[in-house]
Amino acid sequence: MKNNSLKGSLMLLIATIIWGTAFVFQEEAANLGSFTINGLRYILGGIVLIPLVFVLRSKKRSNEACGSKLNRKALIIGGISCGTALAVAANLQQFGIMFNADISAGDSGKAGFITAMYIIFVPLINCICGKGIKPSVVISVLMGVAGLYLISVKSGFSVAVGDLFLLLCALGFSAHILTVDYWVSRVDAVALSCIQFFVVGIISLILALVFEREAFSFRAVADSIFSIMFLGVLSSGVAYTLQVLGQKYSEASVASLIMSLESLFALLAACIFYGKLPTLREALGCAAMLLAIFIVQTPFVDNAFKKAHHRVLPK
Repeated sequence: MKNNSLKGSLMLLIATIIWGTAFVFQEEAANLGSFTINGLRYILGGIVLIPLVFVLRSKKRSNEACGSKLNRKALIIGGISCGTALAVAANLQQFGIMFNADISAGDSGKAGFITAMYIIFVPLINCICGKGIKPSVVISVLMGVAGLYLISVKSGFSVAVGDLFLLLCALGFSAHILTVDYWVSRVDAVALSCIQFFVVGIISLILALVFEREAFSFRAVADSIFSIMFLGVLSSGVAYTLQVLGQKYSEASVASLIMSLESLFALLAACIFYGKLPTLREALGCAAMLLAIFIVQTPFVDNAFKKAHHRVLPK
């Protein structure tokens, strides 16, 4: 069980590293509309996974449950549910960034901070649903939020119109994490990921037709083809599939904390690609987030609370 948990955490960590690096390529593809980028990258991610789905299905052909109508129905419902949650979250984020674009240059960092508030919402929703919450998770969430703030928010934290969309986006990502958590143990994880990509891609392309039709050009797509390939194959196809597989072995609250390291890896990617050195504030934020992940992955804090509880309330 411990090995599975470690395997799940490593998958989530690799996915987070890819997402953090993807910010560089999203900037390179900025000449395309936001919804157009989402549509193209997720459709490409789904296409990349199709051969893998068929290979894995052929290996499981002997398992009757895999071919049952009931399983196929659950897979389709799960894929649509996960895809819809991800589409809502991803595109609400784009709306938030669009509305805040003319406020100040620091808004992209603030957008990342508000978006990552799913690290609070996921354990909170779990707690409301009666699943309980460990002391280590509470401490790690508080440290993670502090670290995110130090990394992402460079100046004063003012509230703008687009922040409401970003807050809704954070709820959307929370819903996606919890929806994946529900379905991943019930259906084939890779097929689930493949279906969700096509759902996100179709919804995003519809939004692109509504909001970005006049700005679309094949020349712009050709100019950004390398970035689109990275975002589609690695950031969508590989990373989100690793998320789905990783959540199979990790608690949703722990998964959300690991995935919040995206801001840290985005900062490191900027250092590597643009030669930008982190400030002392950013370095402290990175240290706080890494310590938060260490605390939630080790039993020391929970064991200490158990011992203290037994001393206060002896049997």
